[in-house]
Amino acid sequence: MSHPDDRTDPWGRIASHLDAALDDARRLVTQRPVAHTRSVQNLLALLEDARREVDARESEARVLTTRTQRLLTELEALRQRTDALMQIGQAINAVREIPALLQLIVDLAVGAAKAERGLIVVRDPDGRWPEMTAGANMGDGALESPAGAVIRSCIERVFRDGRAVATTDAVEDADRPTAVQSLHIRSLCCVPIRSQDMVIGALYADARVTADGVHGPDENLLTAIADQAAVAIDNARLYENLRRSLHELSSLKSQNDEVLESIASGVVVFDDRDIVVQFNHAAELTFGLSASTIVGRSARLLDTWLPGFTSLLHQHKANPDRHMEVEIGGNHFVRGPVWLQVTFFRVRSAASGADNTAAVINDLTESRAREAEKRAQAEKTERVARSFERYLAPHVVDSLLKDPGQIVLGGTRQTATMLFADIRGFTELSATLGPEQVVELLNRYLAPVVNVIFANAGLLDKFYGDGVMAVFGAPRPAEDDAWRAVVAARQILEQVRLMNDQARAPWPLAVSIGLATGDVVAGHIGSERRVEYTVIGDAVNLASRLQQLAHPNEILADAQTYQRVKDRVAATRRLARVKGKPGLTPVYSLPG
Repeated sequence: MSHPDDRTDPWGRIASHLDAALDDARRLVTQRPVAHTRSVQNLLALLEDARREVDARESEARVLTTRTQRLLTELEALRQRTDALMQIGQAINAVREIPALLQLIVDLAVGAAKAERGLIVVRDPDGRWPEMTAGANMGDGALESPAGAVIRSCIERVFRDGRAVATTDAVEDADRPTAVQSLHIRSLCCVPIRSQDMVIGALYADARVTADGVHGPDENLLTAIADQAAVAIDNARLYENLRRSLHELSSLKSQNDEVLESIASGVVVFDDRDIVVQFNHAAELTFGLSASTIVGRSARLLDTWLPGFTSLLHQHKANPDRHMEVEIGGNHFVRGPVWLQVTFFRVRSAASGADNTAAVINDLTESRAREAEKRAQAEKTERVARSFERYLAPHVVDSLLKDPGQIVLGGTRQTATMLFADIRGFTELSATLGPEQVVELLNRYLAPVVNVIFANAGLLDKFYGDGVMAVFGAPRPAEDDAWRAVVAARQILEQVRLMNDQARAPWPLAVSIGLATGDVVAGHIGSERRVEYTVIGDAVNLASRLQQLAHPNEILADAQTYQRVKDRVAATRRLARVKGKPGLTPVYSLPG
């Protein structure tokens, strides 16, 4: 029962008064019986009910008081946590260097969570781990030591699963109780640090067994700190990237200025208002102007030296996404006419961020003059070569032009087909004609014959009087050498027929042709002072003698030549006595 003098408890005072009234009523009933006993009993029952109600209200008041005290305690803890988070947020967001930021985060986290030790690990954006670490109350190499297996395991689980790891009985819950006991860890908590739905780090804290009891790190508080840490780390990285970009941009601008001054090409940069903002040293030499004279002035000024330059600039700016390269003529104060190559392209201004236009100018005046001189020399060389080809084999001329010292005496053995063609009865015909008429007749005959030989890839070896000697297969042999010789022979006879059909041909010609295939030696023959490319061998002599045996407008070929073309042309075989050959030699008459 409550005492009446308990003035600090209202329900206690009421209970005390009720107890006193009940005692007086009971005493009155026992000492002085009264007539209205039922009424008195009812009064006593009411007083007893009131007493019980007071006891119930007193119990409820005590429960409410206890709950209120607990809520006040939690509210105070929440206020302290909020104040701590605000202080932590203000502190960590004021630091920009990542190593110092990580150390500050782990120090504040250990203090706010009432932990004893802490560690923060942050991986780099490419996913390698760890990138940076900072610890509180931990020695160097805590993660690498054998006793740090528990810490490593927790951090690896957080990185792998993306969820917090927490326990208030580390020895009971650990995979390696012995390692936990060696560290004297009682409770621990490790929470992920997230950035854009990716775990970029882990914040770890633990508490060891002490005589005063167990202090367990608050998981919710550590999670809130980790969320703030993620923002601070992102901001620090952005700041670092921005600082690095600004440094690189500053260095790049400095390098660009140095590059512009060092490159051989003239570079002129115009802003969006066509004002010259850069004019390097090479441009000064190209135009004969100083940069101080042109920078800050309109591009129209350059029209004085390069007529139409501004129009080209505007033409490029109408379609700035493509490079435009043009060649334009101009004038120089001292050098006179110049020829320049101008390339326009868009560039981004490092200072303003606006699109500028750069014109790279290469002076082509000297190169164009050299090219013109080179073309003139090439044309002259070509004319000389064509002239020499009228006297020498084309491949000999090519060799002389490439390397005059390449021509040496000597020859190479190879298989070739020889062609000899001769006008029959030309000696008697020339006796009746004057020298001028003989020369005119030979030129009319030899011109188409030479064209036929060249058209069939033959080599014109020499003219001998009214005869022609040609080689098919030297200096470069081919499978169809014999067939091309046969085709050339037939086309020569066709050209002779065309000549004879002309109205102004008063002297009809007849030509006999000999063909022979065999091994020859082809090469340069002569002396150091005079060299001639020719072929020597039995096939040469045989072709010459077959030509002498051939009838007018007939083609005679030896057996080797016919064996190579028999599938493509018919022939008449006969036996003939060939000078230098014993007995009779089979020869083949080919249709002309």
